[in-house]
Amino acid sequence: MNSAITGQMSPEEQAARWLTRQQDGLSAGEQREFRAWLGQAGNAACYESMQKLWQRVGDLPQENVARLRASLPSAPQKIPRRAFWQSACIAAALCAVLIWPAWQYVAPPVMTTQLHTGRGETQQITLPDGTVLNLDAETQIQVAYYPLRREVTLSKGQVWFQVQHLEDKPFVVLSGPSRVTVLGTQFSVRYIPQSMSGDGIDVAVGSGAVRVGPRAWLDDVRWRAMARLDMNAHDRHLMVLRATQRVTSDARGNLTRQLPVAPDTIADWRQSRINFNNTPLDLALAEFSRYGDMPYRPASADVAGLRVSGSFNVHRPDSFARALPKVLPVKITSQAGETRIEKR
Repeated sequence: MNSAITGQMSPEEQAARWLTRQQDGLSAGEQREFRAWLGQAGNAACYESMQKLWQRVGDLPQENVARLRASLPSAPQKIPRRAFWQSACIAAALCAVLIWPAWQYVAPPVMTTQLHTGRGETQQITLPDGTVLNLDAETQIQVAYYPLRREVTLSKGQVWFQVQHLEDKPFVVLSGPSRVTVLGTQFSVRYIPQSMSGDGIDVAVGSGAVRVGPRAWLDDVRWRAMARLDMNAHDRHLMVLRATQRVTSDARGNLTRQLPVAPDTIADWRQSRINFNNTPLDLALAEFSRYGDMPYRPASADVAGLRVSGSFNVHRPDSFARALPKVLPVKITSQAGETRIEKR
């Protein structure tokens, strides 16, 4: 940071500025400058304290956020740096005294379980609070209920959630690079890297609403705070979805809103269906292989890259293969016990 500006700031203001700058990444020179600043008397403790306060800003109740926003200028103004960081420190301090004690949040889970399904297997379970989960084939989840939150980690696969709303215990799904916070809803989450849905997650809402944001707690809190206070553009990092809305992410968690979907087509695997929309043929075949044997193989990279669309029964890859020559320039051949899809 500029030494002239730094000299005019209190240690708390300097800590707040370093904290926000780190979210966007520091250059090698800035990292050396930060380490030198951290080594000065009292700065490390001040930074750690500010970090804890900032981590809690996302838990500030909505009514308190509204009061905080009402106290800020209604139109953008140039504010002296010192006044700005004093406001940031005050906001963080407000958060610290308005949320539940930290020990309640970090308390150990009161219930944990792990569930998985095999190839071609689906499963429905009801959790102790009445929440119902439908697991698709080749899905792995870990469930942990804490005193103040309910948490499901989706390691891979896809799940349809029917969440029982509990005002004092939010329900969170952690998957891939993203965090999905339930605001009372039925929704699906898919995370199958290197598949037809890409390397991120795919979330679609049947009813109610969910919030999709970064998986990392500090990043999620940061974007929630910015969204609530209108401090920065956030749609790329944080979205609230309602019925029929769908979003996908890339491997880093950047979000892209998709076209609306009909509620009865969400999690179509529950009706033993796969829907392809301009999907590469090799990824379509891989999707079928999650439910059973897939004897068909593309004969070349050109064939593998052909695009297919349509709705098919997950347990009838033969019907899918028979339909291919009608819509693509391919033929089905059998050689040495292998069934190949070749160009005509």
